[in-house]
Amino acid sequence: MTITRVKPGLPRVDGFIAAAPDSAAAGPMELPATGLKAKRGIDRSQISVVLPDAVRTRLDAEAERRYMSRSALITMLINQFLERGQ
Repeated sequence: MTITRVKPGLPRVDGFIAAAPDSAAAGPMELPATGLKAKRGIDRSQISVVLPDAVRTRLDAEAERRYMSRSALITMLINQFLERGQ
């Protein structure tokens, strides 16, 4: 008489995935309403702007002249524009 051994199957991957806190079985994930948050602060959001190369070059030159980052210069210029009420 032959002894038949049952081959071990693959681990239950479905159960492992379902147990994850961010799995679909855990319910839908809540996404932030404002979009991506910046890493350096709670009160900032990340946006994406496409600029012509000529404008970006001028912007970078002005930021370097003022010893500022590009992001800081853009923020400053937008705030100045909005304060003027234009």
